[in-house]
Amino acid sequence: MAKHSEIEWLASDGMPMHAVRWQPNSEPTMVVCLIHGLGEHTGRYANMAKYYTSRGIEVLAFDLRGHGKSGGQRGHNDDFQQMMRDIDQFLYKVSGIDVGKPLFIYGHSLGGTLTIKYALSHRGQFKGVILSSPLFKPTFEPPKWKVLLGRFVQSFWPTLSLSSGIEPRVLTRDKMQLESRMADPLMHGKISAKFGTQMLNEGERLLEEASLVDFPLLVMHGDADELTCHQASILFARRAGPQCTLKIWQGFYHELHHEPEKEDVFDYCIDWMKRTL
Repeated sequence: MAKHSEIEWLASDGMPMHAVRWQPNSEPTMVVCLIHGLGEHTGRYANMAKYYTSRGIEVLAFDLRGHGKSGGQRGHNDDFQQMMRDIDQFLYKVSGIDVGKPLFIYGHSLGGTLTIKYALSHRGQFKGVILSSPLFKPTFEPPKWKVLLGRFVQSFWPTLSLSSGIEPRVLTRDKMQLESRMADPLMHGKISAKFGTQMLNEGERLLEEASLVDFPLLVMHGDADELTCHQASILFARRAGPQCTLKIWQGFYHELHHEPEKEDVFDYCIDWMKRTL
């Protein structure tokens, strides 16, 4: 049985933050820091974390500001740099990780955007980086009115809350997971005008920076993802070069870790991490 603990901490700007830590019963062989996606929280990764800990891997994660049990307006962040500071502070001042153990960072969807941005500016800190369904571009074209509205109002009303437009049915083929999500009071479907605009801009910019990757990187995406574009992941991987491993999961939806074949995904990640060592 994995040891589960919760951590409450204050970010560098005083924002109350919430984190979780899953530890195996034996001495961990490696550590994974997990960054979740838009509208969700760390609790949605408990099954994944339990699978990892059963294989001797420690998992750490925190609720992004504006998400889960962390403070802040739902779906709003003032800027990506503050989120980078949150990751940095969590890893090296809050989490209590054993710095002698191999450290990996794993990001899903929006978390993938944050993860690769952090990794590119903190080279050498990780044994490897894993991106699950990263948000470089949305699969669908956001309504033009929403994009124009977001860009117009962000300068004078940055916290204007809009619907994220995420339909639960496109996330996973597992109906029980969809029901669990719908019943989860910590889930939300909000995004602010400013953060939505920043998120799209960051994804485009990161596609242009893919050639800067000089560390082991695994990019995974389902080709039936209707939320984030798997073709953008293919483009990123091609630009990133030989350091990047690309895995396209045939017929998989957005949440690879919640698909019926999720254990295949977990095993693939663990095998890849072992190979990098």
